[in-house]
Amino acid sequence: MSEISYKYCRDCGDYRPVSDFTKNARSRDGLAFYCRDHLAERSLRSREARRTRPRVRREPPLDVAIPPGRKWCADCEQVLPLDDFVRTVATASGYGSYCKPCHNARSKKSRDKIGGSRTYHLTRRYGITAAEAEHMLTKQGGFCAICRKAPAGHVDHDHETGAVRALLCFNCNGGLGQFKDDPAVLRAAAEYIEVHRDRRRRSPAQPMRMHRSQVTARPAVRRNSVPPWAARRPHLLCSRGRARLGGLLGEG
Repeated sequence: MSEISYKYCRDCGDYRPVSDFTKNARSRDGLAFYCRDHLAERSLRSREARRTRPRVRREPPLDVAIPPGRKWCADCEQVLPLDDFVRTVATASGYGSYCKPCHNARSKKSRDKIGGSRTYHLTRRYGITAAEAEHMLTKQGGFCAICRKAPAGHVDHDHETGAVRALLCFNCNGGLGQFKDDPAVLRAAAEYIEVHRDRRRRSPAQPMRMHRSQVTARPAVRRNSVPPWAARRPHLLCSRGRARLGGLLGEG
C-alpha cells in the first residue's frame, strides 16, 4: 500500500483515503486515478461505448494509389510525403497513421478531454491534474507552503520518490533545490543566520567614518614642474613647455 494516507480523486474533486482506490501499476503511486466508485462508473461507460461504437481501423480506399515514399493520412484522407508524418516505433513503417497537422489536432483534443495542456503537463511530470493543483492552492490560501507570503506557483516534489509535497513560491522552491533537500544543511543555514543576527543585535555595526587626518591629500603640483607624461610626449607641449622640459633634463 502506498505510504500516503490520502489521494486526490479527479472525479470527486477532493482527497479520499487510499483504501478507496484500487491498485494501478502504471501510475506513479501505484494507485488508480479515480476512487472505486468513480472507476466503476467510468469502466461501465467505456464498455458501453465499445459495444455501441466499435473501433474500426480506417484503411485507404482501393482506388487510391500510394506511390513509394508517400503515405495516406486516415484523418484528412490525403496521400502525403513521409516527411509530413510523425515518426514512431509503434508501427512497422516507423511513421504514424496521421500527418503532423492531424496528429497535433488529435493531441490537442486529447489534452482538452483531460482538462487542457496544464493538466497534461502536470500529470506527465508530477502525476496530478490542474484541478488537484488548484485544490492544493486553495488549501494553502494561495500562498507558499514555506514562507506563507509569496504566491505559490511551483509544484514541489520529492526527487527520490516523485511524490508531490506542496506548492511553493519561486524563491523557496529554488532554495530547496540549492540545498539539495538536505534537512541538516537547511538547519545549519538557519542556525548560521540566527547566530549572526544575534551578534549584530548585541553589537550593531557602526558606519565607518574616516578622520580628517586619515584622508590622503593630493600632492601639490609645483608651478614650474612639468607633468609626468611630458617626457614621453614632448610634441604635445607648447614652446615654453618644451623649453622648460629641456632645462629640467639638462639640455640646451
